[in-house]
Order: sequence, then C-alpha cells, then structure tokens
Amino acid sequence: MEGLITKQLLLDFFDEKATSLQRKLVEEWLEAPENEELFYSYLDEWERKNPQFFPDRENAQQKYSALLRGEVEPQQPPETEDEDTGLARTYFPYKMLWLVSASVALVMAFFFRSELIYKEYTAPPGQTNAFYLEDGSHVVLNANSVLRVPRFFFEKGRREVWLDGEAEFQVKHTENNARFSVLMGNEYEIEVLGTEFTAYSRARGKRVFLKMGKVKLNLPAGEQIYMKPGSYFSADSLGTYEVSTPQQPEAITAWKEQAFFFDNTQLSEIAEQIYERFQIKIVIKEKALANRKIGGTFQARNADELLETLSELLEMKITQKTDYIELSTLK
Repeated sequence: MEGLITKQLLLDFFDEKATSLQRKLVEEWLEAPENEELFYSYLDEWERKNPQFFPDRENAQQKYSALLRGEVEPQQPPETEDEDTGLARTYFPYKMLWLVSASVALVMAFFFRSELIYKEYTAPPGQTNAFYLEDGSHVVLNANSVLRVPRFFFEKGRREVWLDGEAEFQVKHTENNARFSVLMGNEYEIEVLGTEFTAYSRARGKRVFLKMGKVKLNLPAGEQIYMKPGSYFSADSLGTYEVSTPQQPEAITAWKEQAFFFDNTQLSEIAEQIYERFQIKIVIKEKALANRKIGGTFQARNADELLETLSELLEMKITQKTDYIELSTLK
C-alpha cells in the first residue's frame, strides 16, 4: 500500500477529488500511527496553499453594535431636484435600498445575539458534565467550565469550539477530515483531526495533555508546537511555557473521578484548585502555612470534605468568614 499513497493522491484527497476507492486506501493507510506525521505535514502544506474563507462574526457584530450606539452614521440616500416642481425628493430606488439595509440590520441584530448563535455547555461548581457534540465527539467538562459551540452547524471543513475552564475531548474523525479546533483565548488554539486530549484554559494559564493521536498547538506570535501522545504542554499567565512528559498522567484527569491529586503540592496551590473547582475563596494569612506541602489522592465532592481532611493532616484551623474561608495554624 505504501507505493499507492503518493503526495498527489493525498492532495487530491484534501481537495475532495479522490475516488471512493482512493479515499478508502488513504483511510486504511492512515490507521497506521507511523503515517500520521506525513499525513499532517501534507495537510498543513495543502491548507497554506488553499486558504479558506470563514466569516468574521465578531467584527460584523462590533460594527453593528457601533451603528446602534450612534458611533457610525448610516449612509443617507441622495436627494434630487424634481424638474417640474423644483422641490427636493429622494430617489425611490435608494429609499428602497435604505429600507432593505434597515431590514438586514434587524436580521443581523437577531442573528448575532450570542445565545442564538452558540449553545453553551456548562458545569457548575463542584460538578462535571459529559455530553456528545453533533459530530459525535465526546466532551467531559470540569467544574466551573464553559464550552461554546455553534448552535446550528459546524462550518464546512471546520469544527470550532471555545473553551473557558477545563475539559477532556474525544474527537471523532469525520469522513471529510474536518479539522477540530479548540479556541482557548489569548491566541491559544488546539487543532486536531481525531484524538483524545485534556485542555485547561483559565486565568492562571493554559495546559494541554495529549492521551492519544496528535495535535498542533497554535501559540501567540504565530508559534506552533506538535504534540505526541503522553506529552504535556503548560503555559503560565505570562506566556512562559514548557512541554514535558508527566510521570503520573492520571493526576491530570483526577477531576473526572471527583478527586484531587497532590504531589508535594503547596497549600497555596491547593487553595487555587479549590477556587477553580468549587468557586470558594481560600485565604491563608500565614506564609509558613501557605508554603506547607502535601501529597496523595483525595476524594472530595465538595470543598468541606477536602478541607476537613487537610485540617487533620496539617493541624490547621478553618474559619468561615462572610465571603471566604480562612486557614490558620492551630495555636
């Protein structure tokens, strides 16, 4: 089969010019993991030579909002002088165009309402949410996370979602090899064909752990990183990043089992994780206590369960304040 799969055949495959028999050959050839890298390299080359148009909805919405705020004056139809009466009149076709424009603007106002364009999947504090997308891809959202998905359709050749929080994706490969993209804000984007990975996108930074398949990360300033199974990408809020191979990958997805995994983790970091999972603010006023470290896996369906366990291990006092919990050393 190796001799049958040529570069031109793959380019025809991407152009949807391949015959059904040729498509079958490519799909069978792609089942071998060692062929993925070549497939992706030709796909990237094809995409660079065949840019596709995708409407800039955000830009259109901004222009329409500016029109509503009066920041942009709509173009008025020209006036002409009536030869018989000498009075100014508006030329009828332009008036009709203005009415049509106004109607289009009203339709845009209806169409560009976020809740109508996108469907939001959410997971409230302390809970996870598992569901399937319309293409068959499976998603599990961690607590306090949101995934925005086009409500009516994925655009041809492209599946694009927006993540705020943390989620595990099992992306389904489609017959037309449609790319699946996860936008994480701040110019971070994950591009895949069919794979399984975990993505984290919060104020503290961005993280991606690839379990199966292959993904390409698009980073700020145009930088790109190709990840292989088992690799872990981690970037802080300033954009400093590293790619590593975690010794205990189960720690990354412990949240799926309503668990916390700590490996010599400082209490200050644990407090951040509690806030991300349960939206409960933790204040540690003693620096020595904040720097204390702990290890182990802890089941916790809510913040109280975890704090109770930690208080016994670290011998600390828990005080409930009006809008936060204070941790201090037992005297």
